[in-house]
Amino acid sequence: MSETAPVSMSFGFIDRRVMAAVERVAGTDPDPGDPFRGLYISDELALRLTQGDSGSDADERLQAAVEALGLDLLEAAVLAVCAAAELNPRYGRLYAYLQDDVTRKLPSPRLVGQLLEDEGLSSADVMAAFDAGGKLRHLGAVKLLGDAQTPLAERPVKVADRLAAALLGGRMDESAQSARMRFVDLPVHAPGREEAVEIVTALLSRPSHLPVVLAGPDADSLLATAFGKPLIAVHVRDLGDREVLAEATLASVLEGRPLIFEGLEDVEPSERARLLRAIEQRPERTVLAAPTRSAALALGERTVLLVESAPPSFAERRQAWADLTGALQTGDVAAKFRLSMGQIVEAAEVARLAATARGAAVPEAADLDLGARQASSSRLGELAARLPPGFRWDDLVVPERQRELLQSISAYLRHRDRVLSDWGYERTVARTQGLKVLFAGESGTGKTMAAQVLAAELGLEIFRVDLATTVSKYIGETEKNLDRIFGAAEGSNAILFFDEADALFGKRSEVGDSHDRYANIEVAYLLQRMEGYPGAVILATNFRRNIDDAFVRRLDFVIDFPFPEAEDRRRIWERVLPEQAPRAGDVDLDFLAERFKLSGGAIKNCSLAAAFQAADEDGPIAMRHLVRAVAQEYGKQGRLTLEADFERFHEVIKAGASRR
Repeated sequence: MSETAPVSMSFGFIDRRVMAAVERVAGTDPDPGDPFRGLYISDELALRLTQGDSGSDADERLQAAVEALGLDLLEAAVLAVCAAAELNPRYGRLYAYLQDDVTRKLPSPRLVGQLLEDEGLSSADVMAAFDAGGKLRHLGAVKLLGDAQTPLAERPVKVADRLAAALLGGRMDESAQSARMRFVDLPVHAPGREEAVEIVTALLSRPSHLPVVLAGPDADSLLATAFGKPLIAVHVRDLGDREVLAEATLASVLEGRPLIFEGLEDVEPSERARLLRAIEQRPERTVLAAPTRSAALALGERTVLLVESAPPSFAERRQAWADLTGALQTGDVAAKFRLSMGQIVEAAEVARLAATARGAAVPEAADLDLGARQASSSRLGELAARLPPGFRWDDLVVPERQRELLQSISAYLRHRDRVLSDWGYERTVARTQGLKVLFAGESGTGKTMAAQVLAAELGLEIFRVDLATTVSKYIGETEKNLDRIFGAAEGSNAILFFDEADALFGKRSEVGDSHDRYANIEVAYLLQRMEGYPGAVILATNFRRNIDDAFVRRLDFVIDFPFPEAEDRRRIWERVLPEQAPRAGDVDLDFLAERFKLSGGAIKNCSLAAAFQAADEDGPIAMRHLVRAVAQEYGKQGRLTLEADFERFHEVIKAGASRR
C-alpha cells in the first residue's frame, strides 16, 4: 500500500475507503432517479449508511488477530474489509449497493480490490492476497464461497466463524468442523518421563522440516509439556481435508495452541502414500503423537525424528496416585494397574468419588482398585465374556502345591515392577513383564475358579476367550481374530483367560500340509502377542498331554489341576452346601466324598440340583436328593452304562433312607 496507509489497520480506515467508493458510484450514476438502482438501495440511502458507526471499538481485537495471524499490512486491510460485514450490518448493505445486488452482502475479491485500490497498489496486488497458499486462506481466516459457475473474482468472501467471533469479542461460533478437533490441555499432574520431554523440546527448538513423532502412552500430554502450552489435536486422516485443516490452523493461531496430529494407529497401508504426500506439502513442521512405536510405522517410508517414551514408571505411578488421592498406600494399585498418567488422573477422580459416597475423606484400597478398573480402557466386552471375580482363596480347593503356584502368580503381578525394574532383573534376565500361564486339568477341577480367585485377589478384571471359536480353518483368519482380541485388550490391565487351548496348541509331530504349517504360524503368533501383553494371559486345557512340549517351555507357569481326592471332595461338598440352606440330618458328606468320584464342578452341579428337588418338595435337602443328583450327574457323563451301576445307586438310596 502507499506511504499514506496507516501504520496499523483500523475499521475507521476501511470506513473511509467504503465512503469514497459509495460517493464515486453515487456521483457518477447516470440515472440517480431510477427506483431499481441497486435493486432498492438508493444513492441517498447508501450515502446515509456511510455516516454510521465504523466499528472502531473492534480495532484492538482486529490488531490482535492480525498479529496472531502474522499478516502484513495488505493482508490486514483485506481482512478488515471482509470482516466489516460481520461487525456491522450496514457494511453488508453498502457492499450490496456497490455490487449492484442486494443479495450480495459479502464482498468479492474484485470489490475488495476496488476498495483498496490506491497509488502504488493495483487490484492484482489485492487479488494475490486471496491466493490459496497465502496466509489468509492457508490459515483459514477467509474462504471463497460460491460454485464453479460463479467467476472466481466475483465469489463471496466469508471470514471464518471462529475469527469473526473473536473480532466480535465472544465465542458464539458453532463451526461444524470443531468436532474434528480435540483440545488438549496441559496435564493436571506432571506426566514424568522428563528425558523424553527434554529430547522433544530440543528437537522442536531447532529449525527442520522433518516430522517429529512422539510414541508412547500420554504422548499428547508429553507434547503439551514440551511445548509448555495446551494443544489442538487433529486426526492424521484430516491432513488432506482443507476445511478441517484450515479450521484447526486458525484455532491454533488464535488461541496460541500448537497443532499436533494423532491417529497413526488407525492408518491403513493403502492410506500411507496419501498421508506422506500431505505431510510433505505442509509448509509447517508436522508434529505427531502415537500410542506405540509400531503405530509410527505408518510413516516408515519417510525420515522422521522419532522419540520413544516408555509408560510411566512404577515410582511415577505410585506418586501420582498418592498426589491425586491423598492415600498413603498406593504401591499396590500402582503395581497391579499399568495405567497411563492420563488414566491415573481419571481413576483417582473415580476413587475420590467412591470414597465420598461412603463418607470417607481418603480413598481406601478398594476405591483405588475400582477407579483403576474404571479407567482401564477396553473393548474386550465386545469379543470376550467377562467372568465375575467372586471367588476367594477359601473357596478354592486344590492341593497345597497348586495353591503355592497360584500365590506365586499373584505375587509376581503385585511385585513385578519392583523386582524387574527397580531391582534390575529386567536387564539381566531380558524378559517381558507380562505373564504366560497354562492351567491343565479335567473339566471341573477348578481352572476357571482359580483364574477368578486371582482376579479377585488382585482387583483385576478377567475375560474368557474360547480359543475353539477363535481358531479358523481359513488361513490367516486366526491371526486376525487374535489381533482383534489383543488390540481390544490394550490398556485394559485385565487377565485374559483362553479356554480350550488345545484347539490351537495341540501336538504336531510333523508338518503334513499347508494347514499344519499355518497352524504352527498361528501358535507362534499367539505366543508373540502373549509376550507383548503386559498383563497375565492364562491358557486352559482339559488335556495336558495334547499340548506340545516345545510350546510349554515358553510359558512362565504350568499348573496341573488334579482330580480331587476324597478329602478334597469332602471340603468341596461342605463349601457348595450353603449355611443358609436347610439340611436334613441324614446328609453324610463323608459318604458322598468317598463313594462318588466327582470333580469340583460336578459336585457343585449336584448340590444345586439337590436343592431344587428339596425346594420342590418343600423340605430340607436330604441324602436322597443328593444321591439322585449324583445319579443324574453320572448320567450326563455317560457313566451309567451297565445294569450293575443302576443297582449300586438303588442300594445307596436305600442306605440313605435307612439312615433317616
